[in-house]
Amino acid sequence: MDKKEYRQKAKAIRAGLDIKRLSAVIQDKIRTVSAYIEAEDVLLYYPKAGELDLLGLIEDNKNFYLPRMTEDDIVLCPWQYGDKLLLSKYNIYEPLSEPVDFKKIDLIILPGLCADKNKNRLGYGKGCYDRLLEKSPCPTIFAVPDELIFENIPVDEYDKKADILVSQSMIMP
Repeated sequence: MDKKEYRQKAKAIRAGLDIKRLSAVIQDKIRTVSAYIEAEDVLLYYPKAGELDLLGLIEDNKNFYLPRMTEDDIVLCPWQYGDKLLLSKYNIYEPLSEPVDFKKIDLIILPGLCADKNKNRLGYGKGCYDRLLEKSPCPTIFAVPDELIFENIPVDEYDKKADILVSQSMIMP
């Protein structure tokens, strides 16, 4: 299968999952990962429909940031629960706060559709996070349900792997 077919398959599988329950379980697993425990400044994502919702992590004693899209790039903006968000043209809620230097971030929690057993992740096809990861030396976590971890997914030379894969049944460093 090609990337487009994997995206379609992942969306179909995801539609049948209890995302609310999985979000809570996986969120608790993330809290046990040393990279998360040690991080002070964490980039989260605001979940789109069907994505894992990890926003409960903001209850932890850390500084959190959300991405905001520019034309072809991502800027990282401080965010606390209750801060005003704006629905973007990509149908994603984004913060209105002033961006910070990406070097301030200690950990990135990546969004996406599916992964493979080699920690490759498949996102939505724009490559924004791959470009961000080229600039950022910090560790990354990709949280994904077990049902969306495949043996191998297609990758290109510019695709960036996650450092840590977290699902409801495992943590793969």
